[in-house]
Amino acid sequence: MRKGLLTRIFKYSRIQLQTKKQWIQNLPIVTKLIVISFILIAVPLGIASYLTFTSYSASIQKNTGKYQMDVVKELMANIDTYMNELNLLSLMPYQSQDIVRYLESNKGTETTISFDDRVTVEDFAKRVYANGRVDISGLTLYRLSGGTYTAMLEEQANYSLKKVENEPWYPKVSTTGKVVYIGTYNKNAYDTTNQVYSFARKIRSVDTGRVLGYLVLDVDKNIIRNKIETISNDKKNIMIVDSEGALIYKSADSWVDLDKVQQYQGTGTVIYKQGQDTELLSYYTSPNTGWTMIEMVPLASLLQDTVNVRNYIILIGVVCLLLAVILFTALAFRITNPIGELRNLMKKVVLGDLDVSIPIRSRDEIGQLSQSFNLMVSKLSDLGYRLYESEIREKNAQISALQSQINPHFLYNTLGSISMYAEIQGNREVVKMTNNLSKLLRYSINSHKSQVPLNMELEHVKGYMAIQQIRFEDKIQFRVDIEPELLVYSVIRFILQPIVENSIVHGFEKGSGYGTITLTGMKQDDTMVIIIQDDGAGMSESRLQQVLQKQFDFTPNEEGTGGHGLMNVHRRIVLRYGHPYGMKIESLLHRGTTIILTLPLIADELEGGKLDA
Repeated sequence: MRKGLLTRIFKYSRIQLQTKKQWIQNLPIVTKLIVISFILIAVPLGIASYLTFTSYSASIQKNTGKYQMDVVKELMANIDTYMNELNLLSLMPYQSQDIVRYLESNKGTETTISFDDRVTVEDFAKRVYANGRVDISGLTLYRLSGGTYTAMLEEQANYSLKKVENEPWYPKVSTTGKVVYIGTYNKNAYDTTNQVYSFARKIRSVDTGRVLGYLVLDVDKNIIRNKIETISNDKKNIMIVDSEGALIYKSADSWVDLDKVQQYQGTGTVIYKQGQDTELLSYYTSPNTGWTMIEMVPLASLLQDTVNVRNYIILIGVVCLLLAVILFTALAFRITNPIGELRNLMKKVVLGDLDVSIPIRSRDEIGQLSQSFNLMVSKLSDLGYRLYESEIREKNAQISALQSQINPHFLYNTLGSISMYAEIQGNREVVKMTNNLSKLLRYSINSHKSQVPLNMELEHVKGYMAIQQIRFEDKIQFRVDIEPELLVYSVIRFILQPIVENSIVHGFEKGSGYGTITLTGMKQDDTMVIIIQDDGAGMSESRLQQVLQKQFDFTPNEEGTGGHGLMNVHRRIVLRYGHPYGMKIESLLHRGTTIILTLPLIADELEGGKLDA
């Protein structure tokens, strides 16, 4: 079952492939040439433009990333230098024996500090503030035995019994002897804009190694910003985080998800995406402090030059492509226009128009093909004329033979005798039929004119219908409504009687036998329109399509009833007057048939000896 399914899928795919292949093969030649030229030019040009743009963009990113990393390292080196100075400053308690003795004393339970201790601590604070290298905005000295001294720049110092063990940073600082960044704080609870960086160090006894206390130094938050802006004049998107991912510094435009910062440790440059923005991110972790500096540059601004280059490449490519397509299109039309003109002329030849020729503009393959076509049409025209002349002569010979076999005077005298005896007997129907039959014979045999006035053709049809009405016992009604001014114009002989006869044979004899035939004539612009309408059996749509197909088939076929087929009427009109004129057929099953003749307005002229069209 699975094998059968795969077989059906394979067959279906093969059919679809063949269908698309056939569709491509059926495209006009000019379309094929334009599409092929477009592909041959657009694809290589697009690939070259893409490779140029991508290689240039990659080079810009690489060089910018290298430069950006150098800037980050330089900035971090400056921060490390500042932190080393801060580290040295935090060791100042070891340089003062008075401070060491103060920390070793067991006066932590006293609510106030003695005068000597205050002088010692204040002298130490002045030396810290006056170091000249690090801008200290405050310090706090914790004595492990108890008592905390806090001195803020330009503020009054205070002494409290606050214990260092209760500070949130105590567990982190108590486990190391190095300076530890403990966070960013406000100098007071009411000023949220004046923030400081705080660093703490554990103070130990040099002799015993016992922990004596802790020193906390506060640095103005703007210090690091000033350090960064001193080296980098332009506005940078920079962040600094500590080893635990806590934010230390952030420029106004910097933004990175802090949950993802931990993965940026060490040194590197990556493409960072967040939302719809893409940044070139460089990071560097200081081996001294463990801080990581991150700098970001938007790729949109970084690649602005590459975008301009890309736009120039696209513009040049589009211009070259348009010029190439225009050139190839002109060349394709120059090649295919003669072929299209040759095709259109061949269609005219198929419809019977042999009075065509194509101008020869070149001696290439197309010019040779045009020359062969002109020669072919010339020979077809000559052969058609000879065939037409042969058929006319053959029909003329047949008519002459028929006329020679029948003595018209004998027929007229015999019909006159029949009419006289019928009148003596009082049989008016026989008299009427023989008189109308005599007129029909005179119209058919004696006249050699190919065109007659419309009134003569109408008299012929009326005589024919008079015989048919007697035959059908007046079951068929015949009505004529012709504009009087049309009666003097010429029409081809025997173009109305075959149509009326067709209505009787196919409309009434095959139906109920009852009906009406209406013959209407009117003038429209420079044409004569004659409408023959019956309410007989009509035709189905499929039968009507068969009849219409025969209407434009000019191959020889059998003539219809009465010696002149319905389609023969159309052919005679077209052969004499051309394709704008002819016959139109409309029919509905059980509703009747309408035949419309369109003829030119030609004044009646005597023309003897002409053959019938």
